[in-house]
Amino acid sequence: MDSRSVRPGHRRAALSIAGELSVIGWGVRQASRRSGFSKDRILRWQSGHSIPDPDFLRWLAALGMLHRRLSHPLARAVPPVGNRPPLNGYAMTSALITIGWSERVLAERLGEHRTALRRLISSHGHLPVRESRWLEALADGHRDLPRPLSPICLSPDP
Repeated sequence: MDSRSVRPGHRRAALSIAGELSVIGWGVRQASRRSGFSKDRILRWQSGHSIPDPDFLRWLAALGMLHRRLSHPLARAVPPVGNRPPLNGYAMTSALITIGWSERVLAERLGEHRTALRRLISSHGHLPVRESRWLEALADGHRDLPRPLSPICLSPDP
């Protein structure tokens, strides 16, 4: 990004988008799929060459806040272990699809090697309880934060 061609407000928004995507664990393509905004539009916003949609920024900031609050399985915000069973392989995959992560990103966030994570699930049949509650909380947060309406989806006011 050439700092001479970008206005200061646009630069802040661009840094905000890049930072939030990093915290969430998404790339621009995943953000595009999840938000409904085109990849090119998000790249323009990220490069600071146009003004980002405020609804997109609010949505992305809310997801970023969720991921900061639940940054790892030992975070204080992770719900206490109750009587729910730990996530099995199917439930884990469902949660990963909801969040928009791959198995590789999950293993990275857990501090495990991907092969070790697969072995853990295949030997026990499920994730450990604390990790299950953490992954469920993240998936629930993503379900509670629906994607922003893109300008194409909005109906004009009468």
